[in-house]
Amino acid sequence: MKDELKKSLIISGIAILSAAVITLITGNESKSFLEAFITMLFYISLPIAMLGVALYVGKSGFFDFFAYSFKKMTKVLSRNPDYDEQTQFATNFRISERIKGNYMRPFLFSGIILTIFSITVAYTL
Repeated sequence: MKDELKKSLIISGIAILSAAVITLITGNESKSFLEAFITMLFYISLPIAMLGVALYVGKSGFFDFFAYSFKKMTKVLSRNPDYDEQTQFATNFRISERIKGNYMRPFLFSGIILTIFSITVAYTL
């Protein structure tokens, strides 16, 4: 838990710092700095949240059924019967087991929190 919180704070800090640097570099004169910063923070935090959601969906086992279906279809369509047995044992894995959950929660939490924060600040301005 402590390690996930540390990773979330690092990801959030990098997102906030990069949004500030990009806002300073672009120097949009039609908006105030705060408006441009909040807009840039939203642009950066939304892909972080989407990456966290994609990792969560992959880790939950949603795509395991599709991998099994494609493996089964390959077995049905293959012409070599020996190929069936070889590939069945060589490719017997689940996608959810391949995805490491080390960064799933930090990306998900920091992306969602930063996105909600930028939306609420944007509506209060």
